[in-house]
Amino acid sequence: MPKFLSNKKSTKSVGLLLMLILIFSSSFISCRKDNARPAFEMRYFIEFEVNAGANLFTYHQYPVQKIPTGIDFFLEQNNIEEDEILTVNTSFARLGTVFDNEDLSIIDEIIIDLFIPTDQSINYEAAYTLQIPVRSQSRIQLVPSITNLRDVMVAEDFDLVPNIRFRGIPTRNFTAQLEIAFEVFRE
Repeated sequence: MPKFLSNKKSTKSVGLLLMLILIFSSSFISCRKDNARPAFEMRYFIEFEVNAGANLFTYHQYPVQKIPTGIDFFLEQNNIEEDEILTVNTSFARLGTVFDNEDLSIIDEIIIDLFIPTDQSINYEAAYTLQIPVRSQSRIQLVPSITNLRDVMVAEDFDLVPNIRFRGIPTRNFTAQLEIAFEVFRE
C-alpha cells in the first residue's frame, strides 16, 4: 500500500479537519451572540433654530436642553426594569428641515453630543458625519456612534448639542429638525 494512503495519516487528517470545523463553528456561534435584538427603540424629533450669517471657521453649537427621555414609559411598556438595561446605542440619525425647503449642502460636518443635565462635564457622542458631499440635499443622514449612551438615556431628561460646521454661509434663518433613535439592549 502506498504511504500516502496509510490509515495513520488519514486519521490525523480527519482529526485535523474535525478540529477546524469545530473551531469555525464555535466562533460562528459566539459571533451570533453579539447580534442580539434590541428590547425597544426610543425615537425623538428635535427642532432647533439655525441663524443666518454663521461663519465658516468654527463649529456652531445649537443646544437643546431638558429633553424628556420618557424612560419610565418605555420601561413600563416593555415590562423591563432599569437595572436590566445593559447598553443604549444610537440606531439612526438624520438632519432635515421642518418644511424641507432648505438646501443643506451648506453644511460640511455635524457632530451630535448628548449630556446629562446634572453633569455637563462629560459629553457622549451620539452621531456624526464625515465630510458631506457637495450636492443639493434637504436631508443629511448621520453615522451612529458606537458610544454606550445608557447613562444619559436612563436619566429623566437629557441635553443635546448639535455641533455644525458650515461650508457656505446660511443666507436666512431656518428651523432644523433632527430625527434620532436609540436601541436599548437588555442583559
